[in-house]
Amino acid sequence: MQVRHRAILAGLALTLLPGLALQAADVTYRWVNGDGNLQFSDTLPSGAAANGYQVIDPHTGAVVREVAPRKTAEEKAREAAAEEAAERAERQARAQAERDRILLSLYSSEADLKQARDQRLERMDARIAQMEGSIQRMQANIDAGHDDPGYARDLERMKQAVIEVRAEREALAEEFEADLKRLRELRSNG
Repeated sequence: MQVRHRAILAGLALTLLPGLALQAADVTYRWVNGDGNLQFSDTLPSGAAANGYQVIDPHTGAVVREVAPRKTAEEKAREAAAEEAAERAERQARAQAERDRILLSLYSSEADLKQARDQRLERMDARIAQMEGSIQRMQANIDAGHDDPGYARDLERMKQAVIEVRAEREALAEEFEADLKRLRELRSNG
């Protein structure tokens, strides 16, 4: 029985293969040459492939397939840059959506956000005041004759730390202002 199936398949293959060969050769290519003239042929010159072409059914004139021109390095670079920009925009949109979700879950109103802002800034102000008090005491000790070089280095470090904490406070205040503005936008849109 297997022999019979093989014979049938072999006969079928011989019957179909010539038709397939005819169909494969039964196409026309259409392209524009270097002079801008429209060209037709049953074979495609190698240069035409780089500039793009169409495969035409010679019986109906219908376009069977269209092959776009090869992209230049500049086109590829532009596409890659556009893809990267789109991906970056998508990441930013997702990150903004997550920040919005957190903002809305943390603060039920502007008053809640303002209260949280005021508490955080007051704590930072208290920390700055404490550090400035330490600086004044350290400076008074140095002025009184405390001449340990390590003590003077500690004073300079403390002064630098106050500058850093003030910058943190300023950044925090700006962040809260941006959050307040965004919360207003979200509440007015929702």
